[in-house]
Amino acid sequence: MIIDGHAHACGTYLNGKSIIGYLDSHGIDKVLLCAGEPESDKNYSYPMLSDTFKSTNLGYFFNKIICFATKMSGVANHIDEQNRFVYNLSMQYPERILNAYWVNPQDEDCLEKLNEFYKLYNFRIIKMHQCWNRFDICDEKSIDIIKWATEKNMPIFIHLLSEKQVFQFIKVANKFNNTTFIVAHMIGFEKINKNTKNSNIYYDLSAPQLYPMRIIKKAINEVSSTKLILGSDTPYGIDNINRIQKRLKQLSLPEKDLDNIMGNNLSNLLGLQI
Repeated sequence: MIIDGHAHACGTYLNGKSIIGYLDSHGIDKVLLCAGEPESDKNYSYPMLSDTFKSTNLGYFFNKIICFATKMSGVANHIDEQNRFVYNLSMQYPERILNAYWVNPQDEDCLEKLNEFYKLYNFRIIKMHQCWNRFDICDEKSIDIIKWATEKNMPIFIHLLSEKQVFQFIKVANKFNNTTFIVAHMIGFEKINKNTKNSNIYYDLSAPQLYPMRIIKKAINEVSSTKLILGSDTPYGIDNINRIQKRLKQLSLPEKDLDNIMGNNLSNLLGLQI
């Protein structure tokens, strides 16, 4: 099974027809979809800077750009309606589209929204994004959300903002050893893997423009294929799935390892049938 484990409901994935068309043409079985830019069919082409610049700080650099663009566009103001939009897409194609719930700890009533949406739409995973919503992972609302997810045995997919927030995340992950986290874009991988005792941390391979090839090699060696998850971050990078698959092929991994990364790991986390 192949799952695009990180994508947004815009660009190529703006509507059901274009989503299924892309999945079929690329041999992808399912996509895990979260909120995106409202009514935008724009796709973004980013150069593979990570092939030239080997620094793991590229992710932090791009985060600054994302923060600026998000603030200027105001897209973060539409997360509630986009959560509903994603759910409606998943209802059109329930066998192919999985809906994620994007929670904003800055909302005063974020827990009330979380409970209400869960009762209505029974989502499988929570998304948190520190570039769109400037929260501290250690603040009270964030901790309440983490406790909620832990009680529901639900993974939390998180995009970390900065090196400071990576260290804050390490504190939280060590406190919540039974909570499953998926860290977006391999951000902070080396520091997180070195300093956490939580064995339930997974890493998303999407946006290969942001991290060098050596990070994938290191992750395979240190946490194994059982902790890595395929993703595209559509529409932020055209055909990122192909770029990641190309990198994985260069490693000449056994078929079992490829199966883990391409879909089995996420399938197990979300309780899907393989």
